[in-house]
Amino acid sequence: MRGKPVLAAISGLLFGAFVALILQQWAVYPLTSLSVLGLPALGLILGLVLAAWAPFGRRNDRVIPEARR
Repeated sequence: MRGKPVLAAISGLLFGAFVALILQQWAVYPLTSLSVLGLPALGLILGLVLAAWAPFGRRNDRVIPEARR
């Protein structure tokens, strides 16, 4: 895995929890067990997928041209 999976998992979990709370506060979706457990789990999975997929860091793929003679 190229990314930072632990950081992504924690961030996704918190993101899902906050989305559940915001949806409840704005009266968009009631605070049920599905939203309390489902949205953080979905955020956790999304965070892990993004950590595996996203190109974090810098690559050294620069091509150094040959010196001309």
